[in-house]
Amino acid sequence: MASYKTVQGIVINKRTYKDNDLVITLLTPHDGKIVCLAKGAKSIKSRRLGHLQLGNTIKASLYQKDNFNWLSESSTLNAFMQIQKNLVQLNLLFLFLEFINQLIPENEINPDIYEICQKIISAIDKNQLKTYISNEINLIKILGFGIPENIITSYNTSNFKLTQNLLKSYFESIVEKPIKSNQLFA
Repeated sequence: MASYKTVQGIVINKRTYKDNDLVITLLTPHDGKIVCLAKGAKSIKSRRLGHLQLGNTIKASLYQKDNFNWLSESSTLNAFMQIQKNLVQLNLLFLFLEFINQLIPENEINPDIYEICQKIISAIDKNQLKTYISNEINLIKILGFGIPENIITSYNTSNFKLTQNLLKSYFESIVEKPIKSNQLFA
């Protein structure tokens, strides 16, 4: 039986499917991670494409049939790319969204993860590295992974560049594969 629902979520991944369709991954506070198909979203006539940018918080109307979600409408609640960003901000966003997409299983509901993700994206948007790293550490705690002592030590000594590199390595060890987003700006 088909059902309709409206959700609020962060666009954490999108990829092209066929010519004009997109597969969108949303992180929502009450439904967890949702993967949905936006038919025709890449078409010139589609109004949805602008809303479906990575890092945006959107309101989406979903149609669910046979355990699959179809995105029918969307509107932007908070746009990440409203103001031009520098490459460091974009790299941090892509890096963070790649980790979130890999770490969180589909349909796992945890409003705390959603809230921290909102804070991390806001910190990237405002170029607040210390807040970004502090929330990344909190995210690791909420996900149930321990924090290595070297990350805590480098954070407490305000060596944020080292802390970010240690966090990146730690995330890679958790997902057991190297990340791809860093290759974009290498």
